[in-house]
Amino acid sequence: MKKKSALFALTLTALLGFNLSTKAQFILSGELRPRAEYRHGFKSPATEDMDAALFVSQRTRLNMSYKNEKMKFGLSLQDVRVWGNVPQQNISDNSYTLHEAWGEYFFTPEFSVKAGRMELIYDDSRLFGNVDWAQQGRSHDIGLLKFENAKWKAHAGLAYNQDKEQLSGRVYTIEGNYKNLQLIYLSRKWEKLEASAIFVNNGMQYFEEENEQTATDTKYTQTFGGNVSYKTKPVILAAGFYKQGGTNTADKKVNAFMFGANATFSFGESFSVNPGIEFHSGTSQKDAPAGESNSFNPLYGTAHKFNGHMDYFFAGNHFNTVGLQDIFLKGLCKQNKFSAGIDFHLFSAPADILDPADNTQTLSSNLGQEVDLYIGYKLSPEVTFSMGYSQYFTTASLIALKGGSNDETSNWAWASVIFKPVFLNTGK
Repeated sequence: MKKKSALFALTLTALLGFNLSTKAQFILSGELRPRAEYRHGFKSPATEDMDAALFVSQRTRLNMSYKNEKMKFGLSLQDVRVWGNVPQQNISDNSYTLHEAWGEYFFTPEFSVKAGRMELIYDDSRLFGNVDWAQQGRSHDIGLLKFENAKWKAHAGLAYNQDKEQLSGRVYTIEGNYKNLQLIYLSRKWEKLEASAIFVNNGMQYFEEENEQTATDTKYTQTFGGNVSYKTKPVILAAGFYKQGGTNTADKKVNAFMFGANATFSFGESFSVNPGIEFHSGTSQKDAPAGESNSFNPLYGTAHKFNGHMDYFFAGNHFNTVGLQDIFLKGLCKQNKFSAGIDFHLFSAPADILDPADNTQTLSSNLGQEVDLYIGYKLSPEVTFSMGYSQYFTTASLIALKGGSNDETSNWAWASVIFKPVFLNTGK
């Protein structure tokens, strides 16, 4: 820990010691986010006689950025912990991580190359998002070739991951990570219209015999599609579609798709309503095609933003299963420093669910309903308080998929304070 502290102090001193020209800017900022949570059926239905969980987690970040006419540099140091998970008189712990560390060089004001560890956020965060709700967030080790101006944005990305420096072999064992990835992203803005397209080639390490960890090759899935949005007061219309093919890590051919559409209606400056629908194709448990998966995988998106705050779907779960249809209605009120919202989700399964008691019969497609309530208050420009409550109303079909009990209440509550101070900004 002493070495890490010394390295950090040296880095900070070097950055602050730059002879900043009038066209250069250095920003030093921080974030502290303790969050208390009560969980009883979070991510999956509560089981019989389940004891609720109660804890406080905390994210701490120190962010540094530097830019001039030819380059940008970003660094984000992060500590994620649960209150009490280390002794009061601890010598050291392993909660310290590097969330971002990247550099970007500009060949021209519009054309650049960026490389390092960074967040990837495209469009509405459906396929790539920073998962900011999770205390640890999400970042990628990748290189990007970028072209951006007021109307156009074009990115080409390339990543290749390994466990460590090796003398031989290329087997990759970090669970959940891609072994290699290539992406192409293109978007165009008009006065009221915006459209985008993306292609992702996602390579995952394949193990032929999982128990023996016998690596054979890399399995690739291809995802392509895009989004379109139209903004005209007081309505915003948005839609997206993605198709997915290739071969997954279960060595099955993938034939899947996803689409969504929603509208936001604003009533004055303080109230809006957002109805919409999402459809993720799934694989039938009754008549699944031999050797084929019809389950759509939203890759590295921010699931918490879309299908309910209780994270029952695609937040580390529900992959390669019966899919999801989500009909939702969201309401949001903002007044000065105060905001409040309510979301309602009606979930169902596009593919057949077998009855565990009789495999010749199928269950209802109804996967239940979720209600999310949340409020926020800006105590100052740098401090925000927020809290929320969610409840999931389960069904027999959901219990068959995820386990748990229909007789138990599945709910979740949380409260958080977010501090975001800006310590230094030479641009001001």
